[in-house]
Amino acid sequence: MHTLGHTRSANWVLKLALVATVALVATEFVAGALAGSLALLSDGWHNFTDVPTLLLTWIALYFAQRPPDQEKTFGYHRAGVLAAFVNGLLLVGVAVFICYEGYQRILHPAPVAGGAMLAVGFLALVINGGITLALARERRDLNLRAVFIHNLGDALSNLAIIAGGWLIRRTGQTFIDPVIAFLIAGMIVWSAVGILLESSNILLESTPKGMSVERVAVAMLEIPGVREVHDVHIWSLGSESHALACHIRILDMPTSESERIAHRVRAVLASEFGITHTTIQFEHTHAPGDFHRYMPEPAPASRKTEE
Repeated sequence: MHTLGHTRSANWVLKLALVATVALVATEFVAGALAGSLALLSDGWHNFTDVPTLLLTWIALYFAQRPPDQEKTFGYHRAGVLAAFVNGLLLVGVAVFICYEGYQRILHPAPVAGGAMLAVGFLALVINGGITLALARERRDLNLRAVFIHNLGDALSNLAIIAGGWLIRRTGQTFIDPVIAFLIAGMIVWSAVGILLESSNILLESTPKGMSVERVAVAMLEIPGVREVHDVHIWSLGSESHALACHIRILDMPTSESERIAHRVRAVLASEFGITHTTIQFEHTHAPGDFHRYMPEPAPASRKTEE
C-alpha cells in the first residue's frame, strides 16, 4: 500500500514537473537569445536535459512496478537504474557543450541584458525550487534522486544567474555571463559523476553502498545453529532492493530444524540490512565443537599461488 501511494505521488510530481520544465526551457531559450545571455541559454540547455530525464524517469518508474515474469525473473528494478545512468551521460554531454560555448564567448564578447537575466532567473528559481521541494521526500529511489539532484542544481544555477544579472547591471562587465556558464557546467558534472558512479555500481552488481559483506556474515554467525558462512555475494536489484546468496554450514539435522535457521537468517537480513531476496545453501558437518567463522573468498592471485 505504501509503495502504491509512493508511486502515485511520484507520478503526479513527475508529470507536473515535465509540463513546467518544457515551459521554462522555451522561456529561457527565447529570453537568452533576445538578451544575448550565454548563462540563460546554458541554463536553458541544462533544463532541456530535464525533459528526457523526466520522461525516462516516469517510464522507468512504471516498469519498476511491474511484477517478475518468465523472461525478467527479477522483475524490472534495473529499469530505473538504467535511466539514471543515461541521465548522467546526458548531463556530462551538456556540461561539455556549455564549456565550449563559454570559451567562445570569452574569445568573442557580446553585450548582455542583465535585467532579462534577473527576471528569467527569478522565474526559473520559483519553478525549479518548487520541483525540488516536491521531489525531496521521493529521493530514496536512485532514479528519482537523480531528478532531485538535477533540479537542485538547476535552482542553484538560477541563483547564480540572478547574482550575475545584478552584477552585469551594476558593473557592465559581460565576462560575468560566461563565468556563470562555467559554474553551471561544474555543478552539472558534479551531480552527473555521483549518479554515474552509483548506477554503475548497481549495474556491475557491486556490494551495495554502505554495506559490508563481512558485517553481514558476522550478523548471520550470531544466529544459533550457524557454524560457518562462506561464498557470500550481495548485490542490488534496484536502488532500494538488495539480494544475497551464500553457503551456510550447520550441524547435520532434520530439514524442519534447518528451515527454522533459514527463517531466522532471512529475518535478520531483512531487518538489519534491507536484504529481501535471499538464496541460502546449507552444508552439513559432523565436526564437534562450537566454531563460528566467516570464510571470505580468496583472491584470484592466492588461488593461482596455491595451485
